Amino acid sequence: MKRPLGGSGFVLGPISHSGVRVTLANGSRWLIHKGGGYGLSSDTVVVNARHMSPDWKVVKEGNFLGRKTVADFVATGGSDYNFLFDNCHWASIRMMNQ
Repeated sequence: MKRPLGGSGFVLGPISHSGVRVTLANGSRWLIHKGGGYGLSSDTVVVNARHMSPDWKVVKEGNFLGRKTVADFVATGGSDYNFLFDNCHWASIRMMNQ
């Protein structure tokens, strides 16, 4: 998933924010995304997808066939944010490629 960064109104490569939306077996959907200072114990956080703005757009889909948990995605996203080397984009790529 990708959305405009802040109030920019457009998505242009790294000038955007990315995350991964997962759908659980019970049908609930969750957004896992990373940002500096987003969480208390980790900069990768989970929010109910009901709270996603309509600015989020699907850019890639995957099917993990029930082999991954939300905790797996959070762990793969990583706990610490670094603007250049471990930002939302790198975390999303790792989550989708796990």
